[in-house]
Amino acid sequence: MIPQSFINDLLERVDPVEVVGKRVQLKQVGSRHTGLCPFHEEKTPSFHVYPDGYHCFGCGAHGTALGFLMDLDGLTFPEAVEALADIVGVEVPRQRANTPRMEPALHDALEAAAERFRAWLGDGAEGGAARAYLKERGLTTTIIEGYGIGLAPSGWERLKNALGSFGENRLVAAGLLIRNEDSGRTYDRFRERIVFPIRNPRGRVVGFGGRVFGAGAATGQPKYLNSPDTDAFHKGRELYGLYEARQANRRLQSVTVVEGYMDVVALAQHGITNAVATLGTAIGKAHFDALFGHRIDEVVCCFDGDDAGRAAAWKAVDAAFPALSAGRQLKFVFLPDGEDPDTFVRRHGAEGFRERTLAAAPVADYFLDSVQSGLELSGPHGRALLCDLAVPHIARLPQGELRSQLVRDLARLGQTETTLLERRLRTDRPIDDSRALAPASAPRPAPARQSKREEFLLRCLVKQPQVVNCLPASARAGFRQAAEKSAVLAKVVGFIDDAPDADTGTLLGRFVGDDDYAQLANIARQPLLVEGEALTAGFAEAAGLYAAEHERLARAALVRQVKASESKEDLQRLRHAYAAPVEPRANAPATT
Repeated sequence: MIPQSFINDLLERVDPVEVVGKRVQLKQVGSRHTGLCPFHEEKTPSFHVYPDGYHCFGCGAHGTALGFLMDLDGLTFPEAVEALADIVGVEVPRQRANTPRMEPALHDALEAAAERFRAWLGDGAEGGAARAYLKERGLTTTIIEGYGIGLAPSGWERLKNALGSFGENRLVAAGLLIRNEDSGRTYDRFRERIVFPIRNPRGRVVGFGGRVFGAGAATGQPKYLNSPDTDAFHKGRELYGLYEARQANRRLQSVTVVEGYMDVVALAQHGITNAVATLGTAIGKAHFDALFGHRIDEVVCCFDGDDAGRAAAWKAVDAAFPALSAGRQLKFVFLPDGEDPDTFVRRHGAEGFRERTLAAAPVADYFLDSVQSGLELSGPHGRALLCDLAVPHIARLPQGELRSQLVRDLARLGQTETTLLERRLRTDRPIDDSRALAPASAPRPAPARQSKREEFLLRCLVKQPQVVNCLPASARAGFRQAAEKSAVLAKVVGFIDDAPDADTGTLLGRFVGDDDYAQLANIARQPLLVEGEALTAGFAEAAGLYAAEHERLARAALVRQVKASESKEDLQRLRHAYAAPVEPRANAPATT
């Protein structure tokens, strides 16, 4: 935390004219300065800067020097304070900081390394080969210099020797050197790689990414190598290209998230300057918090169209949902198989890529398409299962239009009432174990993971125990046998068999003090998403599928056992049980 007293003192010391004047051409008129407003288009100056702040009489924008940096550059509050402190030349004090601050010497070492990498790119045979590679990839000098791209040449100690004045310990702390734990020797982390400096939102170099090229690509080395986490750099939070995107777009409102450094610079080369990339990790909540924290309204995630790309997109949905408050949008675009943004934009041009992103699927559409994939929605069981799958995710969304829209769409697809879904959203949370009334000292074994079908069946039985009576005797026997796979389901079915007139309260009373009470009580508090005849039909369908799957798995296990057996009796037992021939192993005894 930054002490409020320091912030007040900083605003007293800073001159808003100096801060604003670096971004807006100002003309002094008496005690104020005027200029064209940077927040809206105008031809006649209506933007005024005073000793204590600024105000635009055209669009209404106003605030302090601190607010100006936040509004114009999209800085977070702490970043804006840091920027003002740099202007007046003071250090920002911290109270109970969650993360250690980057020491100036560490920052200096990283900046010196970036400068040295740039110099190596422009020098010698290795630099020539690297420049030829970048030219082959379609990059011009303007883009190379704008993104500060450099070269880590061959050799184990080139950077170590070049930056020797910083000392080995400092260079190790900056992630530039690696120390061998056995020998204690240090050597360069980046060698024979194109190097991309990673800048934080204030433009400071905090780490590097290195990409193999030329002959190095055939040596089996990893394609990309990133700096390790340091006091300056946390790859799970940083985004490559965010600083450059904000510099190129005064009011950056939309970004496209891609997967690699080359994707970012290739898009920039074609005039698409709002791309950023994660650093070898899936996009996570910290990334979304950072993007939305910079007042970016729309995030478009661009993935390959293969299974890995779809899996990455689903992780992005899960990470983004808690951050999608009002006004924030998330969309998805998938490229054809075998394409990435780099190859796609070179083949189809900037307009082709823009058309693709303009047609990106909103997160609500992508979420519902994904969650219903593989479900049969013509039956009540499939519709109830859809709701069961979707509700826990929707519950993570903040209250707002997106959540309401998903509830309406889910109610339509699941043929249920929005009120039932809303009740589930309010109650679909883990129950406190203290309410299970078990002895406090008793350890709680981790429950076995249940399938969604088992969860649905259990919910039906807890809420309406009599529903089991809809099964014919033969189907009920098969269901009872299948239920033995799940300890809690087996116990509930057994209790209902013993007490056929039981209701929900009676059932819960039986399990007070049992390890499964918490789960059952939680289910009892949740409304059913299907009722009446739809519930009966859905339960019957689910129970039949559950029993059939159990029988299929049991038969497959027996087939494997018999095929591995030399026993004539086993083969006969299998035929008797299933009346279906099974080919014996080649060396098994023949049957008559």
